[in-house]
Amino acid sequence: MFLCNRQNQLIARLASKIDQRGFSSNEMVVVVASIGILATITIPLLTPIIEIAEVLIAEKYLLGAVKECQMGLINGEKYPIYTMPPQSIGLGFISTRKFQFLNNGADGECLSPSSGNILTAARAGTNQTFSIYDLNINVVTGEKNTVGEVPSWIDWWEGVYSPLIQENDPLLP
Repeated sequence: MFLCNRQNQLIARLASKIDQRGFSSNEMVVVVASIGILATITIPLLTPIIEIAEVLIAEKYLLGAVKECQMGLINGEKYPIYTMPPQSIGLGFISTRKFQFLNNGADGECLSPSSGNILTAARAGTNQTFSIYDLNINVVTGEKNTVGEVPSWIDWWEGVYSPLIQENDPLLP
């Protein structure tokens, strides 16, 4: 009997010294709570970075559209068109772009008497019915301007960029 008790104590002692693997429930609660606190602190800090990326993407598409339109004019197309950028991003937490590409004619139409040959990337509001600010480029002259409450860090946008078509070119309509 004494030997049996002694063996049980030895087995219990050895079992307690075996490396425990995994986390306890308390440790998991602490980790999940810490991640939650860090997320609530950092997500608002990422919003300006996402806004900057959206503006850079909109500028890229807008400049590309103007170049497509100008190449169409240089190639003698009477009604040049540009490729409309995709509206869906495909990321889980950002489903659609904040910028909409507006014109008063058909989608992708470069020259429109009603819009004055201006292509616009409008920063949509939260409910997507109004724009906060617009980035505009005149297809013919290359003049850039902004309308609305433009953030101060978009400082390079005003003025004229170097267009493919010179101002007094006979190819211009």
